[in-house]
Amino acid sequence: MSEKADKVKVSKDFSKNVDYLMESLAVEQNFDVIYREMEFFRRKFGMFFIDGFARDEPVTLITKSLENMTREEMSPFSLEKLIKKHIHFIEVETEEKMDKVMYAILSGAMAIVVEGADKIMIIDVREYPVRSSEEPDLERVIRGSRDGFVETIVFNIALIRRRIRDPKLRVEIMHAGRRSLTDICIVYIDDIANPDIVQSVKEKIELIDIDGLPMAEKSVEELITPGSFWNPFPKVRYTERPDVAAVHLLEGHVLILVDTSPSVMILPVTIFHHLQHIEEYRQGPSLGVFI
Repeated sequence: MSEKADKVKVSKDFSKNVDYLMESLAVEQNFDVIYREMEFFRRKFGMFFIDGFARDEPVTLITKSLENMTREEMSPFSLEKLIKKHIHFIEVETEEKMDKVMYAILSGAMAIVVEGADKIMIIDVREYPVRSSEEPDLERVIRGSRDGFVETIVFNIALIRRRIRDPKLRVEIMHAGRRSLTDICIVYIDDIANPDIVQSVKEKIELIDIDGLPMAEKSVEELITPGSFWNPFPKVRYTERPDVAAVHLLEGHVLILVDTSPSVMILPVTIFHHLQHIEEYRQGPSLGVFI
């Protein structure tokens, strides 16, 4: 490609858009990248999605909603009108930059190129493979909840929000890795956490310059907290328990969640945080200290 993807904008030319995505995503070489062309009210619709991410049910409902439409119903045509009146799905948006479209497709969403439109429709029909939420092996308790973080970042955020229903809770998403474009969430409570620490964490994540983060949270830790030969102690604490994460949020800490990892980073921490155990919150003072 002569032009970088971040400079290429969606054209009104249907064939040009489809050809660009076909070539960029190597649809003919990648068996799991699917392109499906259909026609509704005499307009071509080109659908791009990853097999294994896109759910069949919402896609089927969307196509059924479109197949009975007539050209007169959509005259004059506009993509916004189509979305508001006929795309009966919650998570729908439009995008005019090709790099954002390709990121959405590779993240699991479905992109629909519509003939005559200068934007591409993005519909979040993805469903990530995920295991059930189970109690972490390393942080078992005698009494307490038995759920734990999993490898899907959206589910992990939901487990935290279930415990903290505060409108001041902030969940900001960032991306790192030139090739992996790994999702990283920074979670904190706006009026409790130190804003200087929050800003410092964001700046350090933005400075990450690496191809990918295959080791997820461990790679992020090494890149934002460079080690010291004379300091053998860990600079962050890890947990796989949502209740532990929630407690630290209320104490003013910042959490870093990395997609594909069930471990959540807590920072800043001191040596005393590494000596804590979850049973200290659920037992009497003497027994908690003993444990």
